[in-house]
Amino acid sequence: MPPKATQRKSLIRAVTNSAIAVIAFLITCIGLRALLPFPEIDAGVSQKFRFFAAHKDEFDTLFIGSSRIYFQISPAIFDRVTQESGLPEHSFNFGIGGMYLPETAYLLEQILNLKPRNLKWVFIEYDELQTKWSPENQTSRRALYWADWKRVSLVLRKLTDAGTAPLWLPEPAKLREIVLRQKDEKNTRSLLTFYVTQVERNYTNVSRASDVLDYFLSRDTKERRKRYLGAASDGYLPRAGGMSPSHTEAYERGLVTAMAQAGTRPLSPYAVEAYRQCATEVRNIGATPIFLITPSTTQIDIATERTGVPGVVMAFNNPQAYPGLYRSDVRRDGQHLTKSGAEEFTRMVAANFVELVRKGGIK
Repeated sequence: MPPKATQRKSLIRAVTNSAIAVIAFLITCIGLRALLPFPEIDAGVSQKFRFFAAHKDEFDTLFIGSSRIYFQISPAIFDRVTQESGLPEHSFNFGIGGMYLPETAYLLEQILNLKPRNLKWVFIEYDELQTKWSPENQTSRRALYWADWKRVSLVLRKLTDAGTAPLWLPEPAKLREIVLRQKDEKNTRSLLTFYVTQVERNYTNVSRASDVLDYFLSRDTKERRKRYLGAASDGYLPRAGGMSPSHTEAYERGLVTAMAQAGTRPLSPYAVEAYRQCATEVRNIGATPIFLITPSTTQIDIATERTGVPGVVMAFNNPQAYPGLYRSDVRRDGQHLTKSGAEEFTRMVAANFVELVRKGGIK
């Protein structure tokens, strides 16, 4: 056989073998990912997921979001108000401190994959799609477990102004600014690298071996469950305390400033797309999504008209409409309510929910 033909044949064999090896590796990774248990994530993520998985058919209403849900929605009060109004519900608070889109969307998908048979209503905290992780948290499991392509692709699109159309078309001017680290894009290149690396690490099951041992050897003690699930095991943790005089003064100044920008900030198309995906997944199991804006000074500027999301937006970000939720004596800070404020907020959410259901306003 001529030398060139032999070299060509060897090259084809090498490429073919490499391709087979890559495909086998990917199939193995995907298979392992499907078989591995839910990862051990801090801040109560794993504890709440395991508890809900064990009791999934007991709940018909779910609240999911950040600490503004975790510390501010009492399922006991919500259930009592709805029951007294003739609409008995059994709710669970799946709020997690520091959890925003896209993590919320991933965790909601995992919850729905459990196929809770009686779930009818899902309240999803409504806020912008977050793209930044602080450097000190980028190496945590919390920053990795949700980083699948479905979530990360939206983050990458937002970082590059690529839009949400099927064809990925990053904005050339934006790309130039990212490459040259111009204007506000000094850290964007690092973020792009970080998220692409996270997807690779996630799909290759980095740091997952310990989850197998945790699954068989670790058990949630009553103390750990109470720490994250609360005394009633409904996911709610009340927070007492208020603001000091100096913090109160700063809060009231900030409130005036925030009210001047009320309703001026629509969510990005990337956040809206993420919420559309969430709504579709909720409806696919026969439940109804409700988007909830909490009474936070950082959310006062969120626009509530013509949101583009396929579901009701229940908004409490208007201090003029809900002055009792913005008084300094019921605030722990600009984003959170005291225990008494959270209880009043929960009663308002329940009352609004009952009214919307009776009027047929939730579809």
